[in-house]
Amino acid sequence: MPAHSNGSANGAGSGSTGDANRIIAIVTGANSGFGLGLCHDLLANLSVGVGQRVPAAQPRPTAIAPRLLNSETKAGIMPSPHPTLTLILACRSQRNADEARAKILEQHTQDLRMRRSAGESIPPGWEEGLRVESELVDLDCVGGPKGLLSFCQRISAKYPHVTSLFLNAGYAAITEVVIPRFILQILTKGLLHALHHPRYNTEEIGARSADGERGRVWGVNVLAPYIIAKELAPMLRKSPKTLPFEPRVVYTSSIEAEAEALSANPKDDYQLLEYTTSYRPSKYMGDLVMTQLDTQLSLDERPVRCLIAEPGCVATNIAVAGLGAWQWLVNLKWICYWLSFYLAHLLGSPHHPVWASDGALPMLYCAMIASAYILPANKVPAPKMHVVARRFRAPTVKYGEVDEWESHTELAEFLADKCDAIRLDWRKREGLD
Repeated sequence: MPAHSNGSANGAGSGSTGDANRIIAIVTGANSGFGLGLCHDLLANLSVGVGQRVPAAQPRPTAIAPRLLNSETKAGIMPSPHPTLTLILACRSQRNADEARAKILEQHTQDLRMRRSAGESIPPGWEEGLRVESELVDLDCVGGPKGLLSFCQRISAKYPHVTSLFLNAGYAAITEVVIPRFILQILTKGLLHALHHPRYNTEEIGARSADGERGRVWGVNVLAPYIIAKELAPMLRKSPKTLPFEPRVVYTSSIEAEAEALSANPKDDYQLLEYTTSYRPSKYMGDLVMTQLDTQLSLDERPVRCLIAEPGCVATNIAVAGLGAWQWLVNLKWICYWLSFYLAHLLGSPHHPVWASDGALPMLYCAMIASAYILPANKVPAPKMHVVARRFRAPTVKYGEVDEWESHTELAEFLADKCDAIRLDWRKREGLD
């Protein structure tokens, strides 16, 4: 690939040119897991030829609300002229960003080579126009040079618009994977249940952000996505209407994001500092906040939808901290961890797509599917698309909704208000207001 700019922290910001036919996508947590898989699939989908179907943009009967099944649109076809792409990897360290960028470009080069050898043509100018850049952000910090607000300010200064905002990064304060509990859950609930609803992880109680002001898990999984989406909403509204995809925010949820994870009075400890397990309720609160944002951002003259994707269960780095300190033992446990997920897939579990790129399918679907196939926010705010793994076949997507969202609208508004108060307070501290 002859031309790719290295948009590192000291790069030239080549995405700042006013290219109206350029898709600009941001992926948080792009260096591993679902984020890295998403980047691979994003390039594969957007490099199809003019007039061809974009695979992830095709409507799927299982992913459409029943009342919209008869909708018809010609969207999902790559238009002419073929759009170019700027992919922004939002990572915590430059090393992670550089490694991810190298992996993404190497994989894409191999994919294009295989497609050419199979007689498939690559759109003229695609490789020359592709830019894979990076921006540093620490989701645990609101202020400071690597904080959320600084990240959004840099994006707004360097780029003319944002088309797709993938809020994928997440955090779990797992301290230990308790093997005896794992075995007990297998014996009492079955292997598949143990692998998609784990109750054997020990999590740090009361973990706080680096500045000590917030619950860390809540801050990363709830507050950070809210702030980024809210701050970059004006950039999303600037996305040219001539592009094949509408401006969207896509939040990566979890199969464990369920209302039952909340305490009896969730407002009393909304930052989850007293919870024995904070990951599950944080992801559910993230879902609720997205329903509120979807309602708010859809009211503008240029609506921006906030959709939720549930990628299933694959072996990612989120549980590595609980595998121990001895590297050889961590490696052994990791192999067993991955093999157990693969076994679940072979046994027919719809929740285990095995590969991160397969789990990323609902994220791409949320970003690319035409609005004709999505219920408006005043009917169902932030619909939730689930991956469906299929043994020996490619995965698909299933329509869903946030668990018990209708009975938690007051909590959703409460959480969004708390997030916005923190955002506005930090804007004053950083001299932005």
